[in-house]
Amino acid sequence: MTLYDKGPFVEEAVRSVLVSTFPDFELLVVDDASSDDGASRVAHFGDQRVRIHRNAKNLGRARNANLGFSLAQGEYIAILDADDRMHPERLAKQVAFMDAHPEVGACGTWAQLIGDRSHIARWPATDAEARGLLLFEDPLLYGSAMLRRSVLLAHGLCCPDDWDAPGMDYLFLLRLAAAAQVANLQEPLTYYRLGPNNFRHDRDRTADSIRILREALNSFGLSPSRDELNAHLVLTHRAAPPESAEGIRALNSWTSRLLRFNAERAVFTPSVFKSKVREELDRVFFILAQQRSANAMLHLRLSGGWSIRRARYYFSLMLHGRRA
Repeated sequence: MTLYDKGPFVEEAVRSVLVSTFPDFELLVVDDASSDDGASRVAHFGDQRVRIHRNAKNLGRARNANLGFSLAQGEYIAILDADDRMHPERLAKQVAFMDAHPEVGACGTWAQLIGDRSHIARWPATDAEARGLLLFEDPLLYGSAMLRRSVLLAHGLCCPDDWDAPGMDYLFLLRLAAAAQVANLQEPLTYYRLGPNNFRHDRDRTADSIRILREALNSFGLSPSRDELNAHLVLTHRAAPPESAEGIRALNSWTSRLLRFNAERAVFTPSVFKSKVREELDRVFFILAQQRSANAMLHLRLSGGWSIRRARYYFSLMLHGRRA
């Protein structure tokens, strides 16, 4: 558990670990020179299973996480953010899964969102599913992860030290997925808090997303142009579909490049990747069909033409008089 100015939440997080049904653990809390009383709140538990490391100066989120990896002593490293909490059976279920699947380097869980929103966030069960979606989403929730320490050591895996913006967890997980398989337990065993406590809060989300996606795409050798980055923002739901013919052509040119890239290299599970690209192109068509017919028809022509799903949606709009 890395800690920085999460005093109002950290006691709840620690308590959720201490009531775990899996008994053989150490809770390592790495405090990054917090300006609040979070570390003192942890110390007040007086539990011998809790070990606190206090940094003399602030290292930043990535370096602090890497320090935690280096200080951890267990066979497995389970991560919990200091403003979240875990289900009492989370550790036991993840350890049992990791013991039974030695090929898996990281195991996550579904998450019950708490705070500003309340619903269950889901991640793919298998490595094949997660690997097909790597350009679109995290393969697992970092704050729910159990990592195989031997994999980190063998491959020298760590968070990007100089990364001072959101996205550190995604970039780390891309590195990990290049070295080992991943999986997710299909249960909400982590409670993930949304609100002003989140690192992304009150930041320029578009600028952060561009930086994250550029780094991720570069890591696969794709080196996107600015137009291609804008297209990928659309595919990952970080920007609205383009309103100009030029933007629609750029979007379809980028998806064609992605499909050619994976057809040649099979970096991402081919069937899952192709299906996801098709799903996002359909989503764009559905939105354009409600806005401007000419744009919808151009996108339709460039992205493979009519399908039963597209035709059904389009003619439903016509029937109900909702087409622009």
